[in-house]
Amino acid sequence: MIARNFTVELVAQDDPAIGDELILVRYDDGRVQELRLHDYAQLYALPGVYEQIVQERLGCRSPAELASMLAEAADGLGWERSGVRVLDLAAGNGVSGEALAAAGLRPVLGSDIVASAREAALRDRPGLYDEYLTLDLLALTDAQRSAVAGLQANALCCVAPVGDHPSQLPTAALVAAARLLTADALVVYMHDPSVGAADPVTQQLWNEELGGAGQITAQELRRRRYLHRYTVNGAPFEMVGVVWRLRRGREGA
Repeated sequence: MIARNFTVELVAQDDPAIGDELILVRYDDGRVQELRLHDYAQLYALPGVYEQIVQERLGCRSPAELASMLAEAADGLGWERSGVRVLDLAAGNGVSGEALAAAGLRPVLGSDIVASAREAALRDRPGLYDEYLTLDLLALTDAQRSAVAGLQANALCCVAPVGDHPSQLPTAALVAAARLLTADALVVYMHDPSVGAADPVTQQLWNEELGGAGQITAQELRRRRYLHRYTVNGAPFEMVGVVWRLRRGREGA
């Protein structure tokens, strides 16, 4: 167990923007550090803080919810859960990968654009992923594409809102990762209905981005609204989870 020389407090605020919630870190030597909820690099460097604030204090349910939706979709197709090899995007310190594993799925890759996320995942959950890579999905090198494609993943999970708002994972990043999946694969992600009512991930998008000269069948399998977490003042903050099945080439015919 890693010793902690600090305590953390989620400060009561009137109505902070999502991600701008104030966190105070009080160190044993008297120092006080102010962080915001989306200061991921600093939060991940502090063992247990993300879980204490986001999972316990704010009751975040998205990792378990999306893992459950992905597992249910696999069950519905007659796939063995143990054979579902998942690329875990925006994986952070591995909370989402842990939920995938708890559902009987295999998280073969953890990935995040924040470098300290990898360090935290290897520190807090060693052995959870086959690989953990720090990736900018919009600027992948040939070597990175080859490494990810070589994992033969047939599922993708993104426990981060996907969309075109600056605070969201870009739709193009989700598509870039989906290109590295096997020819018959599942994709699960979350959509924030409070930031533009329309989900930017559509059948037309998949066809345009993945179809090319070949064929693709993009089938929405599940969509449900659920409690993502509570705000600092106890109000429910909801998301919409979505599962797609993407089949390319002969399997898409």
